[in-house]
Amino acid sequence: MVDKQPAPGGDEWDDIVQQLRQMSEHVRQDGPLPEQERAAVESAFRQGLAHLENEVQGLRGGLKGSSGSF
Repeated sequence: MVDKQPAPGGDEWDDIVQQLRQMSEHVRQDGPLPEQERAAVESAFRQGLAHLENEVQGLRGGLKGSSGSF
């Protein structure tokens, strides 16, 4: 049985994804964002990418095969 505990930083990830979803909906309804809002969205996107890269690196570091590495 797998214990489904939220990963550390899960709230941060959820916040980033929620912000990007809101901005995506805003753009669909109202068109391109003003420069200041665009910068905020770009920042959230970059934070999401960095967080995802850190998660992948953490997973890679934790994978081990029978020879001790994967």
